[in-house]
This record gives sequence, C-alpha cells and structure tokens, in this order.
Amino acid sequence: MADVIHETVARVSPESDAATGTSVAGIASLRTPPLITTRIGIWFFVAACSALIGGVASGAFPNERAFAAVMWIATVAVCALCGLFSIRSVRTLRTIETELRHCVGKPERWKAARPIIGNDPITESWNELLHEAESASVRNETRTLATLDQEAITLARAMRGLPSAWVITDLDGRMLFISPPACALFGLADHANHGGRDLLDLLKLRTGDSAILTKRNRLISNIRMIHERHQVILGGERVHLRIARSRLDGRVGDGEGFAWILTDVTQQELAIKSRDQFLMTATHELRTPLNNLQAYAEALAAEEQLEIERQKEFCNIIVSESHRLGRLVDQLLTVGQLEAGSMVANRHELEVLPMVEYATEQLRAQAEQKGQRLTTELPPKLPTVFGDRDKLQAALVNLIGNAVKYTPDAGAIVIRCGVHEGSVRIVVQDDGPGIAADEQEKVFEKFYRGTNAANSQMRGNGLGLAFTREVVRMHGGEVELQSALDEGATFTMRLPIGGQSRSGI
Repeated sequence: MADVIHETVARVSPESDAATGTSVAGIASLRTPPLITTRIGIWFFVAACSALIGGVASGAFPNERAFAAVMWIATVAVCALCGLFSIRSVRTLRTIETELRHCVGKPERWKAARPIIGNDPITESWNELLHEAESASVRNETRTLATLDQEAITLARAMRGLPSAWVITDLDGRMLFISPPACALFGLADHANHGGRDLLDLLKLRTGDSAILTKRNRLISNIRMIHERHQVILGGERVHLRIARSRLDGRVGDGEGFAWILTDVTQQELAIKSRDQFLMTATHELRTPLNNLQAYAEALAAEEQLEIERQKEFCNIIVSESHRLGRLVDQLLTVGQLEAGSMVANRHELEVLPMVEYATEQLRAQAEQKGQRLTTELPPKLPTVFGDRDKLQAALVNLIGNAVKYTPDAGAIVIRCGVHEGSVRIVVQDDGPGIAADEQEKVFEKFYRGTNAANSQMRGNGLGLAFTREVVRMHGGEVELQSALDEGATFTMRLPIGGQSRSGI
C-alpha cells in the first residue's frame, strides 16, 4: 500500500519533472486500497466459515440452528469490520486527494499541506511523503540562496568594474549603491559608505528656479525611462552631464527605485562649440578676400574708360587677394592634415642654427621698418635634430613673425637657443602687449585670436600658432608659452635631439 502512495504522489512531488502536468485522474488510483481491504475481510470470512465447517464436522455444535446463528454473527461482524476499515481508508484517501489537488503544479504549496493523524499504512505513507517534500524544499531553497548569493557577488564585481558612472537610488533619489567612476565624478571617497546620500542634492536639483524643480520632479517621476542633459558645478568647474535614468520594477510591477547612468559630455559640448566657432570664423576669413576679388573684378568690368594705372592697381589687388586666399586654404589644409596625422614629412638630420638664422633674416627687414631691435643669442654649436626642414622652417617663421607683428614700434625681440633635458630649445621673447592667462591655451586653436591681437587691427587669420604647434608635435616636441598682460610673451619650441616623431611618420 505504501508503494501505491509513493508511486502516485511522486508524479506531483516538487522534484518530479511532471509536477505541473499531473491530472486528477492520476490521483484516482489512490482509491484502489479500499478494494484490497474488502478482499482481506472476505478472506477473514472464508477462514471463519472454514472454522465453522470444521467445528460442525467435529460435532462442536449441538444442532444446525446453533451453527447458523454463529455463522450469521461471524458474517455480520466481519462485514462490519471491513466496512469500518473501508470507510476510514476512503476518508483518508479523500483527504489526500484534496491536498494533492491543492498542490498539483504548485510546488510551493507543499509547505502548507496538512499531515494526517493515524497509524495505518496509508497515513504513514502520506506523512512520510510530506516529510520528504519538506526536506527537498529546504534543500532547494538552500541551493537557490547559495546560487543567488554567488550571482549577486559576481554581478556586484562586474558592475564595479564598469567604466560608466552609475548610481542606484530609492524612489526619492537617496543612494543605495554607487560605482567608483561616479564617486570620482562627484569627488567622493571610493570605499566609503555613501548609502542614504541625496543624488539630487549632488546634482543641485533639490533647490532652484522653476525649470530646475520641473527637471527634478520629472527625474523622480514614475516614467520608466528618461534621458536628460544637465549642467552642474563640480569641483569648481562647470560640467555637462548626460543623464539616463531607468525605473527598477518590483515583482508586482511597481517601482522600487531608479538606476542612473551619468556621462560627462563636457568635452563633446566644447568640441561642438569649437566646431561652430571654427565654421563661423573660417567663413569670415574666406569671405573677406572673396569680397575683395569680386569688388575689384566688377569695377574693372564696369569701367570701360578706366585709366591704365587704375586698371593695374585693381589687377594687383586681385592678384594679392588671390594669393592671400590661396595661402589661407593651404594653411587650413596643412593644419587639418597635421591634426589627422596624414601629413607626409621628408625627414633627415638637420642643423638647427642655420634654420634659426634663416628665419630671423627673413623678418629682419620688417622689424627694421617698425624700428624694432631684433637680436639673437646663439651658441657656437647645437646638436642636430631629425625632421622636415621646410615645415620646421615655416614654424620658426610663424613664431618670429608673430613677435614682429604684435611688438610695438621701437620694441625689442630676442631669439635664444640652447639645450635642456635632451631637447634643443628655441626661445622667441618679445615685449609686446602680452596674452591673458585664460587665453594662453586658446591661441593655439585654429582661427582664434587673442583680445589684444583682435584689438590691434593687425591682419591675421589665427592659423599660424596652430600650424606651429602641430608641426612641432609631429616631430615629438612641444611649444610652450609664458606671458602676462602688458609684459610681453615668450614662446619656447622644444625639439628632441635626434628625436623621432611620435606618430612615426
């Protein structure tokens, strides 16, 4: 009988593969034990009859009436006993059937299944089955918890290793977890406990004008996914952030918190701004010579009786503006090639002093016209460098030409050369108007002209220093600037002795 219970109930056990597919028809086989009990009663009845017949044969009963009475009493007793056994067995099996109906396909309900009080084989088998199911459930839960713990540890390690700045918060924006890059973004200690800190306060979204409050309310709303751009002062600097916020749903679909990914896009914003400024300045620089070309060409075409001298003057201006436009385009293309690393250099060993002397003599006449003192302080010999003569020569002409252009009349310009820390240093120092500290890096950008340069009415396109720095960097060197307003400027070109280009060209 115990085997019948085990065989039937195993099909709905939590560890059975067919747990979710067991039908009530399979449970109906549990109704067979009452038939077995009835057969046992019949066997008892047959045994009693045999005993009675034996008694009659041996003369134990005085007459047939006494024998019949005893026979009927035995039959009724045996039938009553079998009926009681059958009723109890059927009741037990119906209880088991009810519990099985409740648990079929739902292994988690085995914990709530009720044991049955009794000492018959069916009851004992059922209670034993419940004990086995409970033990299996405990083992499964233990394995599940261990697996979840290991998965949580692996996930935490993987997320901490991500380069993204991510934060997990509750529904009010209080931090639960924060990644090391996010700590670095906000200037927080990496290994400290930041649980409970207000992310919206770090983003300066708790207080402010109506636009700030609207953005805050939107970020902590019930919207599933939000993308925002936000500016915030971090570490004393204005930072542009791209915020991606996703709602974390619980088991029943309600929100339990938010996942935030914060991306610093400050450099991208600056690049977009620089691109727009570059396009605007380039358009202006190209438009000026084109306008002059158009104006003088139209004047020549309109004036049929124009004097020969005036015609020559207009033609010379057209030629001059054409050359100016060509130089501008050439410089622009050269700077672009240098920045892209596609410039081809004709490299060989070079003497530095002849290049410095050549560039100085190229600009001496222009300096003398302004009454400037252009002097050199050169050693008798310098180590050689490895590079492209034409490009380095052009870079030197740009540096010295800038000094001559922006140094006032009767000013002084000094050119020095020397060796320092494995590099040949070429220094161009002037006593011009100087460059403000906040503009000293910008003057190396394409088309940028400092405030003093723009106000001096000097013609220029803002490409000379950009070209010079890119050429020197292509040779593995650097251009440095030291200056202050009204104190002149000192440009230093450093070239590695016998050095190779960083780009390997």
